Amino acid sequence: MLGPQSMGYDRSPLMYSPEGRIIQTEYARESVRRGSIAIGIKSKHGVVLAGLLRVVDLNEPDLKIHKISNTIQAIFAGVAADGRILINRARLEAEIFKLTYAVPMDVRGLAVKTGDYVQMFTQQGGLRPFGVGMLYGGLDDTGSSLQFVDPGGGVVSCKAKAMGEGDSEAIAYLKEKYSDELTTDEMIQIAKDAIHKAARDVELTDDNIAIEIMPYEA
Repeated sequence: MLGPQSMGYDRSPLMYSPEGRIIQTEYARESVRRGSIAIGIKSKHGVVLAGLLRVVDLNEPDLKIHKISNTIQAIFAGVAADGRILINRARLEAEIFKLTYAVPMDVRGLAVKTGDYVQMFTQQGGLRPFGVGMLYGGLDDTGSSLQFVDPGGGVVSCKAKAMGEGDSEAIAYLKEKYSDELTTDEMIQIAKDAIHKAARDVELTDDNIAIEIMPYEA
């Protein structure tokens, strides 16, 4: 957690601390760490997204994985309302691109567009950073693609990624098991096992795990 040195420098995303940190963006990353675990894995055979659904009292669980276009899906961890806004923004960007160029938007391009939008909220007074991390998975001319968008607007191409509560345990497991040769069935099992590593106190069932499979055929 952030210490006393953050005092005064966390009032605005426009202020750097003496250590060169933007404290509000770090608070936003902490919101991601408190979200329900989300996993993405890609190999030459496709992409798998998976996440843990949180069921509160008698509420129906929210969707964890969202369709952006016919070739791209997204999963997020963090503040649900922020995630909903970015999902809608991504759908709009993908549709504008398709209408403009008559071809589907590539996964990296969509992630960069989202990152540009998110980054603006770290440079304007009266706004706060989005408290959500986004993972886009999909298929395009490059094959399978998995892209992570950080609350500060950074965009990273990933082979596998975990975000949310217990992400350090999940990432350690993904590092151990990852291979570019993984089949979609193997990726599904690894994703489930990674979620189990992250959420040991939760009994995993078909009702509280969301999975989306995007197989790639060359």
